[in-house]
Amino acid sequence: MKVLLASISLLLLSTLLVNGQPGNPIPGNPVPITGLEYLLIGGGAYGVSRLLKKKDKNENAD
Repeated sequence: MKVLLASISLLLLSTLLVNGQPGNPIPGNPVPITGLEYLLIGGGAYGVSRLLKKKDKNENAD
């Protein structure tokens, strides 16, 4: 139990020292869409289409 408490407190205290990106990004300089975003969008669209097909199939069976 002491080890768990010590590791959690160490983790929480170490986050105070960690810094992300300093400042706000420059406006007018958009980030390009990379291949990973295309894969995520395609996967989401495929999932939605599968859910809609399953819903239609269940409604027609009743």
